[in-house]
Amino acid sequence: MELELATNSKLPGDKKKQSDEQVADEEGTHKSGLASVDFTNMRWTRRDIHLTVLMTLITFGDAVEIYLPGVITQSASSELGVSQTQEGIIGIILYLCLALSYFVLPAIKNMVKRRVALLASLYTSIIATVICSLVPNYVTLIVSRALLGFCIGLKMSISWLYFAEEVSSYDMYNMGNVSGLFAFTLGGGWVAVLGYLLLGKIGWRYFIVCTSVPIFLPPIFILHCVLTEESKEDTTELQPEELEDAEVVEVSEFWGRLIKGSVTNLINTLQGWGSILLIPALLTFLNKQQNDLTQDQELLILALLYGGAKLLGRILSIFLLKYVRFRILQPLLSLIIASCYLVLIVKDHSLLCTVIAMGIANMCFCVTRCELTLMEFDKHYFGTERLVLAAGVMSGCAMLGAVVGAIAAQFLSSQHAVIFTTVLSFVQVVVFCCMTER
Repeated sequence: MELELATNSKLPGDKKKQSDEQVADEEGTHKSGLASVDFTNMRWTRRDIHLTVLMTLITFGDAVEIYLPGVITQSASSELGVSQTQEGIIGIILYLCLALSYFVLPAIKNMVKRRVALLASLYTSIIATVICSLVPNYVTLIVSRALLGFCIGLKMSISWLYFAEEVSSYDMYNMGNVSGLFAFTLGGGWVAVLGYLLLGKIGWRYFIVCTSVPIFLPPIFILHCVLTEESKEDTTELQPEELEDAEVVEVSEFWGRLIKGSVTNLINTLQGWGSILLIPALLTFLNKQQNDLTQDQELLILALLYGGAKLLGRILSIFLLKYVRFRILQPLLSLIIASCYLVLIVKDHSLLCTVIAMGIANMCFCVTRCELTLMEFDKHYFGTERLVLAAGVMSGCAMLGAVVGAIAAQFLSSQHAVIFTTVLSFVQVVVFCCMTER
């Protein structure tokens, strides 16, 4: 998500120039985005509400598409009779094209209007989904998933850029971010629950249409009928002092902060997005070894892990990020995640052990994901001068981690994928412990 937050004069703040020492708290560390938000005195304009609803719906839809490969890949592969390599391509193509779209964004973001780009990506997503359903073969499935990945990447990037430029305050941006994170989690759980209820009854082709097309329609309506160019004139005026120049923050050791933030961001998405495909792979491995799971049972487990565990993590993140210090919380969470993966290596595989370990890991992942998402655009951590650079690099590393995690889950054995993730998880523990400036 490459946002031009640093130069957005609509974000309120003191006019004076501040150093990182001045914006640090008494112990010399910066507050996270949530810790600095005053929930009791937030001011919502009507446009803020419309923008937040739009972002929540778009993020929910993106999550449905992103989690969909974990639900349909095995069913689609069985029906189409593809090889193991082709099945792997079906699983990762969406994530690969999603990451590639981030390289296209810098070239077009100043050439097209935000609303036009969002509408184009939403309409293209519907067309790609319908084509996949009407012409169900391997080639159309790959092409449609690739096109969807590209559209999702553009929506994720452009929508947050649009939101940051239009929202009235920095606190509102943080609240929109939290709303988007919850929507992303609910989208993952929703597609797994629908898979449990519908996949076996209607097949994967119609399942794609039923889960995808309806979620694209409400954002299209809002962009066409609510968030029009004329609606800007009807927004509530901000107070004069909120329209003054935004504060300028300078930080020391920018590159060190960026490197550490990028490494943790890469590993975090590798853990979280990689688990979308790793969990089904682990269940398949267990099914061959000792358990005779039906498709409905596997989908129910996915609903529990995709939705239940991650939703609990999102809820906990609201309280933990606001009241527990970064230096204590994030190293502890990363150590718990690494330990969960380590358990899967040293302990004999069992269904209960796998579900508990991946459930705890996904719960902790969501808390860390919230912190890192807010960190990407934290002007007090990266400074205002190079905030856009930091946000772009960290977002790019996040997408790289998602692709690497998906490739590892699809093309390595489940045991080797777990070992690979475990090693990187312990690296993340070390990096978090070194982030003493936050």
